[in-house]
Amino acid sequence: MDATVALFILGCAVVALIAVLLLRSQNRDGRAEASFTFGDLFSASVALEPRNTASAEQAVQEAAHLKGDSDAPAAGLATTAPTRLARVLWVDDNPDGNLYETVALERIGRFVTKATSNEAAMHYLGELDFDLVITDLGRASEAEGGADLIRRLQASGQSLPIVVYTVDAASRRAALVAQGATAVVDRPRDLVNVVDEQLRRRVGSVG
Repeated sequence: MDATVALFILGCAVVALIAVLLLRSQNRDGRAEASFTFGDLFSASVALEPRNTASAEQAVQEAAHLKGDSDAPAAGLATTAPTRLARVLWVDDNPDGNLYETVALERIGRFVTKATSNEAAMHYLGELDFDLVITDLGRASEAEGGADLIRRLQASGQSLPIVVYTVDAASRRAALVAQGATAVVDRPRDLVNVVDEQLRRRVGSVG
């Protein structure tokens, strides 16, 4: 193949990839900017605007209301600093119960893939690259499904941060962290903030 043609095809592929990620990260009331390097075509950043975090904040407040978290503060969610896009795997047998939390994460550039069982989660992890795992703890068919997932991830050599999102987090935190969990939370705002913090440490902020 002629070198000029090959370069043209490569350029078209890069443009298409940028367009897809821009569409994926953009929302109705915010703006997204992506940047790439030829050394890593999948390294992209998104520049968040205040409207992005404002809409994420609204979603967190809706989630807190649904979960009866009446003490949720009115501010203090995430930042508007540019950040690397990241993919999150969320394991929960009732994903619709986390609707607003998912919206909040997506608004700040965290792409969420849902799995309803440990088997599906392990399959996803074997096929796709993720930056962090969120899991519930008890499930209808697995009373300790989250703890079992942590054990399986540890045994497989996965080094991803693992955030457990469950009721009564304080009473379970020490045991789950000892097993390998990175954080254990039960409030929507704490979830979004700890996920954002862990991902900024893992994939980095954009200078």
